Amino acid sequence: MTRKAEVKSSLPPIDINHVIKIISDFIKTRVEESKRSGIVVGLSGGIDSTVVVSLCVKALGSDRVHGVFFPSSTTPPSDYKDVEQLCKSLNISLTVVDIQKLIDVFSSTIKTPEDSRLMEWANLKPRLRQTVWYYYANKLNCLICGGGNKSEIMIGYFTKYGDAAVDLLPLGDIYKTQIYQLGRALKIPEKILNKAPSAGLWKDQTDEEEIGITYVELDQILYGLERFQTDEEIVNKLNVPLSQVKKVKSLIYRSEHKRRGPIIFKMGIRTPTIDWRIPLVEPGEY
Repeated sequence: MTRKAEVKSSLPPIDINHVIKIISDFIKTRVEESKRSGIVVGLSGGIDSTVVVSLCVKALGSDRVHGVFFPSSTTPPSDYKDVEQLCKSLNISLTVVDIQKLIDVFSSTIKTPEDSRLMEWANLKPRLRQTVWYYYANKLNCLICGGGNKSEIMIGYFTKYGDAAVDLLPLGDIYKTQIYQLGRALKIPEKILNKAPSAGLWKDQTDEEEIGITYVELDQILYGLERFQTDEEIVNKLNVPLSQVKKVKSLIYRSEHKRRGPIIFKMGIRTPTIDWRIPLVEPGEY
């Protein structure tokens, strides 16, 4: 797999200690309120899942955090070594399930050979992973903690009902390039910090190549859009082509359906998910 230097953030620095504390508190609170025993984290050997599992251990202790690793034929062997070493260093359990066997059965069942570069096959892998992931979460009475970050969530760079099908997203409001700041503070291994981000959906796949923009540029554009800057302001400030800004805006618009649940046709006075929403914290007596 292609390697490259650690992604450097050009966004304003975050208060690392404060962010680590409030995310750890968030994880602990959600688990306690759900009356679950702990957390199951899907590990890939990449920066996002490594930071997430480290935060979970900080919040709950190693005995309440369980790692799972779901390789397939396109998973680099080095990823397993990185995951194994990480779990040993954090003193957490690790379950490994080869989902290629499930993919092969699926392929045989529908009488269609696997082609990892086709979207229907690329999306199948994270959906199969989630099925197994939830099996272990139910078995262990745990919540599932995902590693999705703000950059990828905003442009829809995830699989609907796949890697997005989780109970918690502790990094969901943190830009990709800022996660490296957390990784440094949490003493993430240099090998993982320097690894090219990849979903491992096909051989030699990298996220930035697939998205068509670097995370540094993406985060800068998203940061500007979040602060209601115009296209022209972003172009002038970042010295990026207008086409890149329009591309990011298009990705955001076209992926909105992935950030929402199924759209409900409104008929009643108070409709589920629209105007009948229950707070996360139990209110007590009604």
